[in-house]
Amino acid sequence: MRRLLPDAIGISVCDAAGIRRWSSDCSDLNECIRAVAKVNESVADWAGGDDPVQVELGNDTLACTWRIDFEDPAAGSLVVLVPAPTSPDLEESLSLVADCVAGESGFLSELDAMAAELSERYEELNLIYITEDNVKYFDEGQDALRKLVQNTARFLDTGMVALVKSDREVITSQGNNTHPLADSEGLLQAAATELYDRVVFMKDTVVLNDPAADQGLPRLPELQCKLMADPIFDENGSVIGILVIANRDDSADFRASDAKLLRVMSRKAARIIQVNYDSLTGMMTRHGFEYHLETALYIVRYKRIEHCVMHVNLDRVHLVNDSCSHHAGDEFIRRVAGQIRDQLRPGDIVARTGGDQFGVLMADCTLEQGRELAELIRESIGKNGFTWDKRRFDVSVSIGVAAMAPESESIVSVLGAAEVACNLAKQNGRNRVEVYERDSQMLMRRRAQAEWVGHLHNALREDRFLLYSQCIAPLQDPDAVPHQEILLRLRGEHGQILGPSEFVPAAERYNLMPAIDRWVVRNTLKMLATNLPRRVRAGNVWAINLSGQSIGDGAFLDFVTREVAQADVPPESICFEITETAAVAELEKARRFVEALKEHGFRFALDDFGTGLSSFAYLKTLPVDYLKIDGAFVREIANDPVSESMVAAIRQIGHVMGLETIAEFVENEDIRQCLCTLGVSFGQGYGIERPRPLLELMAELTPQLMVAGL
Repeated sequence: MRRLLPDAIGISVCDAAGIRRWSSDCSDLNECIRAVAKVNESVADWAGGDDPVQVELGNDTLACTWRIDFEDPAAGSLVVLVPAPTSPDLEESLSLVADCVAGESGFLSELDAMAAELSERYEELNLIYITEDNVKYFDEGQDALRKLVQNTARFLDTGMVALVKSDREVITSQGNNTHPLADSEGLLQAAATELYDRVVFMKDTVVLNDPAADQGLPRLPELQCKLMADPIFDENGSVIGILVIANRDDSADFRASDAKLLRVMSRKAARIIQVNYDSLTGMMTRHGFEYHLETALYIVRYKRIEHCVMHVNLDRVHLVNDSCSHHAGDEFIRRVAGQIRDQLRPGDIVARTGGDQFGVLMADCTLEQGRELAELIRESIGKNGFTWDKRRFDVSVSIGVAAMAPESESIVSVLGAAEVACNLAKQNGRNRVEVYERDSQMLMRRRAQAEWVGHLHNALREDRFLLYSQCIAPLQDPDAVPHQEILLRLRGEHGQILGPSEFVPAAERYNLMPAIDRWVVRNTLKMLATNLPRRVRAGNVWAINLSGQSIGDGAFLDFVTREVAQADVPPESICFEITETAAVAELEKARRFVEALKEHGFRFALDDFGTGLSSFAYLKTLPVDYLKIDGAFVREIANDPVSESMVAAIRQIGHVMGLETIAEFVENEDIRQCLCTLGVSFGQGYGIERPRPLLELMAELTPQLMVAGL
């Protein structure tokens, strides 16, 4: 390579992202790094074009870049520093060198081989590999980072080593007492600010042996030291931290071998940080947060003092993602994380516990102080808003605050209490703070619902749901095809049978209804196919309830049609019931959903009809087959003229629109007779039949239908 480029001052090879991966031993490291940064700034597309690109560096020096076509899809570039003016045959020489580099298979593996060769050459490098980088727990990760910094300081014999995360927090630092720096505090401050910005700008190692060689790059404060900073990359190539080493200004210059060893350590640091810290915000992850909560709970019980825990949930992040991009959503989350951090006290601990969720631990903090701090966070985020591509979004957060007291059972109960309070804040209109109080009936109910999540997951996994049925009997035409509504029950962990009112609210709140609906559809069809001949299955209409969450599930339609075809059940014998409330909430989605399934022959009933204030207004937009009159009107029909008038009006509008009506809560014979007089088509309730296991119905239904010739 040197024979082909005899005048070269320095030679570097970069990957497709413009990150320097290798420099020749004869290169001036500072000059190579500056050249790559300058080319990065000037060349927008590294992988484009076959002609060399020349960038002036000053001092009569040019940086020439030439594309390299590796067999790997990630093409790279060759950057060569040459004196100006260039020789006429430079282009041909660059082409030959690029071809030589491209011919070497496994570019990145070759670089790793260089590091391996270097480790064999230096026996002292074994010090680096005693640092454990495969960590599982947060405390292990913290200890591994401390050891990494200590070993770096020991081997390179530097006056200061510091590791800085993307949130500009110095995780750990190590000084060398034999080579103390004059201003270590100033160096740490610069590492978290200007130096960090420099590394992000260059995406490469920053070497500052001589301040005079620092022209044309983001400015650094005047530091009385020599330093080297290496970027810590995540798996996507984003900078998530820097590893900094520094010596006194009268010490020897840092060399290329120092940069290679520092790169090895920064790669080890990357693996540790990605396990314990969120790469987007720099905050610790949930399992790191739980480690601090466990420690705090021990202190609370030992010292009998109160801490507070905060659960912060961003409201409607999807609006930013959908309107702009997920990149905009990431930037929004990053900014909110910074705003939360800015409002906290020294010593408070914050973590990103989910996609749009944050947890905060406030030590020695009363519940009232925690509420005040939560209000400051809420007001700060709401006041600043978020602007992206000239579009401004009004943003807000919902926050739940809970106490960590000596009597707290566990960190799970404390976190659960804060999450329950946050859910209540979202339910009450969002952009508000709610405090968990032990005697609050509403919060206790929300917490009980949260505890149901685990039970429902277990029930689905263990197949502990049960199918019941209840007859929907004809009231006008005794020869009409009878209906059977499929009802859901749950066998509890202790064998008790639980009704839907005990678990459905929790399933709806925590978005488990689509999974439960699929279980009901699949198992209903399986039981029909297994226990009834095809002609017998068609002898009834089988009514299956669907939640509003399933209506909005785009994959549910394909699921239903596939399951019905496999079970060989005629679609016209299946009637799906959706509630009026769910239909109104997503009216357009509900209309498209109903129309799509009706094209396959399925029927639909609008459940709890009459509860909305504009029921008749939107009814014409939903192509349903049946109206199920809300039981609140039916149960008083025999004694209340107003209820009787409401039922009559619903029956009349149904008749005009060609819809049949079904009355719920038919509890006695008087109600049944009133409904017959009003012309209601079907009735359902304890006065007709109590719910019973579906298998019990099938055992009776098969011989009856066979005798009838069906």
